[in-house]
Amino acid sequence: MGGAVHPSFDLPPWFYADLTASIVHPKLLDLRAYLDRIRDREALPNRRAFDPLEVPGLLGNLFVIKVENGGLDFTYTLIGTNIVQTLGRDSTGKRVEDTFAAGHPILEFYRHIARHRIPGRTYGQLRWVAKDFRDFESLMMPMVDDDGRVVKVVGGAYYT
Repeated sequence: MGGAVHPSFDLPPWFYADLTASIVHPKLLDLRAYLDRIRDREALPNRRAFDPLEVPGLLGNLFVIKVENGGLDFTYTLIGTNIVQTLGRDSTGKRVEDTFAAGHPILEFYRHIARHRIPGRTYGQLRWVAKDFRDFESLMMPMVDDDGRVVKVVGGAYYT
């Protein structure tokens, strides 16, 4: 799973962040195509345009995160059943920082993509849930409200 990485977010050999969103998994390519389609020539998709039921083949692997406190805090509002099953936990309603060990770079990664209004990709091994033997790839895309504020991050995660 190659691609340009941002070293300040990486925890080799099990967690990498790719700010070019160089997606490898075919289902994540489908998700990116859907998100590009609903953004309708805008930089980011509007949250009202996003309907998870429009991508039923991806639903079990989707997650949605509410952006709070000006992009400093993030709370999971939707987590697909395949993600719950693979990770062995349902983090719906929980803050991102409460679902990862202290020092994990995912919170700063979310802050970065929300602040810079760019998609991002993470990949590596599921070490944070003691499943180092499983690989993952995730795509995340910020979404805006009608005033152009980043209010959500939608993503997909796939495991091998």
